Amino acid sequence: MSEALYLAGFTCYLIFFYLQTTTFSLDIPGAVYSMVRGVLCFCFLYRLWYYRKETGVALASTLAAFMGLGLFFFVSRGDLMVLDAALITGGAYRVSFRKIGILYVFTGAFISLLALVCSQTGVIVDYTFLTNYGEQENLRHSLGIIYPTDCFAHIFYLAVTYFILRWKRITYWEIAGAGAVFAVFYYFTSARADMAGAVLMLLLMLIIKIASRKGFEIKKTFRQVFSWLLMPVCAAVIFIMTYLYDPDNAFMYKLDFMMSYRLSLGKKGMELYGFKLLGNANFAENGNANGGVRNYAYVFYDSAYVKYLFKYGIILLAVLFVVYALIGLRLSRKNMFYGMVFISVIAMSFIIEHHMLELSYNITLLLLTADISTILQSSPYINKNNMNDIMA
Repeated sequence: MSEALYLAGFTCYLIFFYLQTTTFSLDIPGAVYSMVRGVLCFCFLYRLWYYRKETGVALASTLAAFMGLGLFFFVSRGDLMVLDAALITGGAYRVSFRKIGILYVFTGAFISLLALVCSQTGVIVDYTFLTNYGEQENLRHSLGIIYPTDCFAHIFYLAVTYFILRWKRITYWEIAGAGAVFAVFYYFTSARADMAGAVLMLLLMLIIKIASRKGFEIKKTFRQVFSWLLMPVCAAVIFIMTYLYDPDNAFMYKLDFMMSYRLSLGKKGMELYGFKLLGNANFAENGNANGGVRNYAYVFYDSAYVKYLFKYGIILLAVLFVVYALIGLRLSRKNMFYGMVFISVIAMSFIIEHHMLELSYNITLLLLTADISTILQSSPYINKNNMNDIMA
């Protein structure tokens, strides 16, 4: 019963916040969000208490730190994002990830398709942006989402979740089909950095699929070390590049341009906010998702590592490193190397995008607590004999 309640609360939360990333005009009373959060809070407390004897020290400590930070940022700053992520992650304890993933993929795909159709038929706004890439102006479409890169991010995370559900059953046709979908959305959104992450994911999937047929296997020790080091190394890369950024260096200036000014903005952010344990209460980011803004006016911290360091501080970032390390270890123990590939791509994508804690985009956080053994049992496709999986 509590699993069904969690799935209902999660789905409502997903719908509400996914719609907020579109250009639909929303007027949802605040009481509705409070009710959904109340349901998720009940699920968090009940499921962790019910399975308390099965929860290890590492997981319990991580969830406690996660929730504590969420409460701190909510009480002190009125910021609910960390608290929401902690509630949904903890509430997913022992809930079938296959059911969560099915709900996410079908709900997200439906809303994205609805936004696309409505934006092209004049029902809602399709924001367009002129961006100067080289000598030519490039017209980018948001396709009913608040910004072109957010549109592509939705498609990317939907694909990630779909392929996690498919695991070893992934076919060459599915890889090719995903590549075609990414290409179409890239044509309209020109989300260069996000497209690079998508291409990397498809290439790694292809390599792993071919290697698995040859009997290739990664040693357990390497997988465990890799799980702990990958995200801190990715964060270190963007921190070092940002700290060393020099606009007078032609190579770094060009690299900054190719990364949509992530380095120069991060450098200014370091000077403005510095490095604090609990971030900055006065952190401000002025996004440009309001139509027609050129790239030189871009003032949005896109890297999750950089943004969360400024906004939430060193402690939360360290907790998130532990969260994804534990996820990697869980996948490793289940010999789910495909899953580790996706987590690796996600960790690298956070260098250039900021949706680490936004559950309306990224649900890989739930791999920490959800029942991942269900991924191995059957296909994510819903058929007539499988409809009870989504009846919550």
